[in-house]
Amino acid sequence: MGSDDLFKKRKARKNADLQRERHKRAQNKRYLIVCEGTKTEPHYFHGLLEDLGIFPPIVRIAKNQGVSPDRVVAYALELYEEDARQGDAYDAVYCVFDRDKHTTFAAAVQQTKDLKKVDKPFTAITSTPCFEVWLLLHFGYTDQPFHVAGKKSVGDQVVAQLKKKPGMGQYGKGQQGIYRQLKDKLGNALSNAERLRQHGKDTGSTNPATDVDQLVLDLQTLVR
Repeated sequence: MGSDDLFKKRKARKNADLQRERHKRAQNKRYLIVCEGTKTEPHYFHGLLEDLGIFPPIVRIAKNQGVSPDRVVAYALELYEEDARQGDAYDAVYCVFDRDKHTTFAAAVQQTKDLKKVDKPFTAITSTPCFEVWLLLHFGYTDQPFHVAGKKSVGDQVVAQLKKKPGMGQYGKGQQGIYRQLKDKLGNALSNAERLRQHGKDTGSTNPATDVDQLVLDLQTLVR
């Protein structure tokens, strides 16, 4: 075989490999998740992704750079634009943060909406008062509002309710393995979260509330 023929075959193989990579990239969207929480939420989503067989090149869970909602959005935008400059922007960016007592909550939510208007695929995944509302919905539906009581913060009140559920007595912030522990109740959580969202629309109530189900459903579509 002449060197010219060998060169042509190598070039054809390289082009075929490139086409396969482009096709694979077209089939596999890339998502970015930036969480306010440094442990609880990332642990939960890492568990979900592992269960779904989705790996970091497809979904990146980035360490946050500041825990206030505005900092979560700002850092997510920084990472998005960094990838965009390299010619392969994320297909979806999720900013996960709580209502809690944050003064920048409303502004951060609005910023994600403004970014979407200029074709930047940002979505705020919020929970009121905190992420544990999503965990609580695994055990049944509730639309009971949570409030500060004595020395317990509003988040403490949600955690206190969660600890009353079977197997959750030792629950603590940052607990690992929480997704796997609750996996068999995920269907309940999804339906209860949608029911709670409808309740909020019907009544104008935003306490409690969570959008975590929408992110879970979006991640599940990556393996369908």
